[in-house]
Amino acid sequence: MNRLLTLFASLTLSSSAFAQETNLWEVSIGTTQLFSSWYSKESSPVPTASATLMISREVFQDFAIWGVFNLPLAPNKVVTKDGVSELTMTPPTMMIGGSYELISYSFSESKRVGMDIGASLGKALASDWGFFPVGAGRIKLVKGEDTTLYVGVTTAPYNFRGDLIWGLIYGAGTRF
Repeated sequence: MNRLLTLFASLTLSSSAFAQETNLWEVSIGTTQLFSSWYSKESSPVPTASATLMISREVFQDFAIWGVFNLPLAPNKVVTKDGVSELTMTPPTMMIGGSYELISYSFSESKRVGMDIGASLGKALASDWGFFPVGAGRIKLVKGEDTTLYVGVTTAPYNFRGDLIWGLIYGAGTRF
């Protein structure tokens, strides 16, 4: 994890001709509604709300690197076919990765809509689980040079049982 943090820091501090532009950094605060596995006849997962903090830096045109901290606000809950609720704790996670802006469409001088896709490597904190891959995509509205609103999806093979975790993400960010 230390090597990943060192790589993240070196890329964000690197200089290039692109670095002369303004507002390369973005800090966003959002929410993720996490779903564990899919609905089935045996059980029905209840979404777990979590707070999400993301810091990103555009390093090349349309490419950005980012770090994410995800803090679950409640335990995972699954309702079995017998109506019994099973609760499991989800540890906070940290992720480091990158994204590419697939689409960008300006519809006025100060507003544009875009679509990002990304991949990262995550680590659950306070657990012995290893690293896990994470994929994400979002649609964003950028107002002016400094405000971003977004909604998207994320997915990962998250826990030791191999359950697929997916989530609905949404939030707001500021660019500087």
